[in-house]
Amino acid sequence: MWPRWVRALATIWVSVDSSKRGKFDAAWTLTILLFGPLLLPFYIASRPFLKDEKVINCYFWRLFKACQNLFLLAIGLASSAVFIENITTPKSRELAEVKRAEIKAGSIIGIVVMFFLIGLEKLSFDFMKEQIENRFFSN
Repeated sequence: MWPRWVRALATIWVSVDSSKRGKFDAAWTLTILLFGPLLLPFYIASRPFLKDEKVINCYFWRLFKACQNLFLLAIGLASSAVFIENITTPKSRELAEVKRAEIKAGSIIGIVVMFFLIGLEKLSFDFMKEQIENRFFSN
């Protein structure tokens, strides 16, 4: 289940984006509100193009790129949430001071490694995307 604030942000973004692209799309706004941001890649893949927007006219390719971006966003949010929870954990009597320090240090190292890996994945995906678009979708 998506948190309400994530669902609200996704719904607001879809309504603003659809308005910028010509007309307000109530069907997609309602779909995202009811079913959550998991359907965002389908909206991104099927939304109308802007006048000066250069896009590959292949629905499945746009869907693949949108799913990749949603996956990275979800991983980033999840790792940030765990990091914040571990850092702000109140002093519990069940854990020794040293153990709490280990958890906090591990959380800091983990978040640095996670964002490094996300950046590496994004760079490699962009390289792969460029190669595929040049090979299969170039005019």
